[in-house]
Amino acid sequence: MVFSLSSHAAQAIATVSKNIVGVNEVFQLTIRVDDNVNTNTLDLSVLDADFNYGTPSISSGTSFVNGVVTRQTEWKIAVAAKEVGEFTIPSFRIGASETDPITMTVLKSANKSATSSPSKPEINIEAESNKEQLYVGESIRYTVRIRIGEQMSQAALQAPSGEGLNVKQLGEDRQVETVLNGRRYLIITRDYQITANKAGDILLRGAKFTGNLIKGNRGFGSTLQIPFEQQADDLTLSVLAKPADYQGLWLPTEALELEQQWQPDVKEIKVGEPVSRTITLRIKNAEQSSLPNLNLQYPDSVRVYDENPTYGSDNDFTFMTIKQVIIPRQAGEIKLPALSINWWNTATSRQETSNIDGLTLTVLPGDPSTQAYVPPQALQLDNAESAPGNVQTEVIRDSGWWPWLSLCLAILWVATVLLWLTEKNKNKQRTQKSDPKHHEPAFSPVAGMIKSLEQNQPVQLQSYFHQWSRQNPNHPHFEELDAAIQNIMKSHYSKNKHQVDDKDKNKALEIMQILNENTINIANNKSSALEPITPQ
Repeated sequence: MVFSLSSHAAQAIATVSKNIVGVNEVFQLTIRVDDNVNTNTLDLSVLDADFNYGTPSISSGTSFVNGVVTRQTEWKIAVAAKEVGEFTIPSFRIGASETDPITMTVLKSANKSATSSPSKPEINIEAESNKEQLYVGESIRYTVRIRIGEQMSQAALQAPSGEGLNVKQLGEDRQVETVLNGRRYLIITRDYQITANKAGDILLRGAKFTGNLIKGNRGFGSTLQIPFEQQADDLTLSVLAKPADYQGLWLPTEALELEQQWQPDVKEIKVGEPVSRTITLRIKNAEQSSLPNLNLQYPDSVRVYDENPTYGSDNDFTFMTIKQVIIPRQAGEIKLPALSINWWNTATSRQETSNIDGLTLTVLPGDPSTQAYVPPQALQLDNAESAPGNVQTEVIRDSGWWPWLSLCLAILWVATVLLWLTEKNKNKQRTQKSDPKHHEPAFSPVAGMIKSLEQNQPVQLQSYFHQWSRQNPNHPHFEELDAAIQNIMKSHYSKNKHQVDDKDKNKALEIMQILNENTINIANNKSSALEPITPQ
């Protein structure tokens, strides 16, 4: 032991466990004073320049042996030298006492000492990428593995970096413990996705692992933290530019998969019956932001409700899934569109195209209670398109008495039909009064809308609205009610089907109740006006 005795009344002694050590090798510094003193009087900052040190372990006490009182205060500190060379542990002043300085010899490795520990920490960092040549916009996977056989604190891993590169961590870290040559290690694995934004040779600086090594043992009674850092090897990435003759949206990848599913998978359907179409796009080594928007142009004879796309990752693939609900609005043959996506195969350096087929549906007339709503504007447009393209107009200057005779016959025919309908309605009312089965009248369009809304039946709601709109195309509440019902339909066919906006529902119900009251009043007025028109 190397020590120093002070000539003061209270003796102060400084000792070290060894005076020949290696860089970052921990040794123990012990400072003892033969008196009870304030433990905060020891100033260790004089070690900052050449040594790392931990928090001291402090003990103090008083003993009485054979009539002699002995008092003592002791500090034990774990210390390690920062660099190779000759260094001095300076003297420490504690009250009126002072220790002598101690000279330390620091070697690169303290192998001369039988009790010395290796100066190189048991920590290793490695990194690899799945490819080093890629195209602009293409992504690669960069994997970092850290093997730790030391006790550490404040450990952190800095991501790799490079000019013109976008780096993003993939998923969570994976940790596993293993035993190598009788020593326990913690292995941490982390994946990064690196996307190139410009062409050329780019230096990828390796990931860096930093932290503090905790050194010391129970015998020292103190530990210290030694800063540590280690960086993975750098890589050079060769980034190729987009080919000049490429056509379409730039999608560089080794593999692209495009799939779809129809539910139900049929060729024939009725008006108002929904068909769902689910499209899944999977791209290897691609960022989510690079996935294209899938825009499909559907015919006006169907109504389409889109759910929000869902995204995810599976191994090296990034995928996007979209779901559409398609409702035919009119009978006939409907052709639903196909989809094609151009992409650049980075494995073969060729442009390729992935396709999914469309679907031709034969739409049959459906039950009015399930038919979807068709706006009057669309009906007018359909009628206009179905008119012949070449129409010749003949001007008749003198039509004679035939138009007047036709008009008289038409008036007599209309009057006869009205009288017949009136009598028929009266007979029907008498039958309904006598027949208990007819006490429940059929729903009017407005009453049907109210009941469908209360029972959460959007298809029936749209059907009754369709009937009402045909009778009242210019009603002042038409646009307001149409907007509310369409919002309800979108909510029903969205991903969160149960979340229907109460504002739209209450607004629609309020308008329907107003329309229902008006319908009842009009019906009463019509019945009273028809009563005097009876055959004599």
